[in-house]
Amino acid sequence: MKFSEIVENLSADLGRVEDAIQENFHSDVVLIPDVSGHLSNSGGKRIRPLLMLLSSRACGYEGPRSITHSVVVEFIHTATLLHDDVVDGAEVRRGSESANTKWGNEASVLVGDFLFARSFSIMAEDGNSEILKTMSDACTLLSEGEVLQLVNMYNIRVTEGQYLDVIYRKTAALIAASCRVGALLGESSPSIVNALDQFGAQVGYAFQLVDDALDYMGDVERTGKEVGKDLREGNITMPLLRVCSSATPEEFERINKIVIQSDEIAPDDFSFVMELMGKYKSIPYTLDRARSYVEAAKSALSALPDSTHVDSLRAIADYVVERDY
Repeated sequence: MKFSEIVENLSADLGRVEDAIQENFHSDVVLIPDVSGHLSNSGGKRIRPLLMLLSSRACGYEGPRSITHSVVVEFIHTATLLHDDVVDGAEVRRGSESANTKWGNEASVLVGDFLFARSFSIMAEDGNSEILKTMSDACTLLSEGEVLQLVNMYNIRVTEGQYLDVIYRKTAALIAASCRVGALLGESSPSIVNALDQFGAQVGYAFQLVDDALDYMGDVERTGKEVGKDLREGNITMPLLRVCSSATPEEFERINKIVIQSDEIAPDDFSFVMELMGKYKSIPYTLDRARSYVEAAKSALSALPDSTHVDSLRAIADYVVERDY
């Protein structure tokens, strides 16, 4: 099953999610819907709402609360992107002018705060304390992941284990929470809830690792980002970590100098890093790691009874490593 087919099959529900997103953007402060909508309407994949909808249906729930909580998870995700772009000084997001470039850092941060607040207001109205705790814990981990990433900037001595911890907190935790909430909506057994949580976490690891690889090999028109953006921002990700763990002392030292002055990387220095990535096969290594997480994700689904919804979850896991943007 192709990703486009899954989206088509869920088009009615996804349409309801979009309507609910727009409705919950509403504020008497005009800037809030303008900034929120600029990013939310710019072509995101809606992976998290998709996973929540499919997880809830795989657990027998087809009511409106899955729409409500899909809005919550998308608002939290959008808030983190608004904050991320300020921290990174990003000028482009999804191929368009970033919100902080268009409206300024202050507006981006404050509208991100609004989306976090609106998310928790929606959950409070729903009244399920277990769902509220799940999303609260995910937001805590996400915030810790952002801070850890900041601490690790420009540090090529970070280990793979330390980096994977950042990935779990920054990316995987919210995807895991999306799947877990779907299971909670279906009032599933603890074993099913945990299985879907594990599925989401493994998909989250794979998703971020593929993003890491695409940063060095993606088509700018498809990804909406210039090649090597992470390197230029001093953000140390798996492809570069693989190079650093394999490099000779001389290569390692030159990489360190390049990363330290990464905001002004000379073309020959960038070419040097890219040549080392080819030499040490760091992109294939990163993608192989992503595939191993996808296989672990699909294995976690064995706890659920077979259904078209579970098949769709498996297909989304495969899509995560097959995508080119």
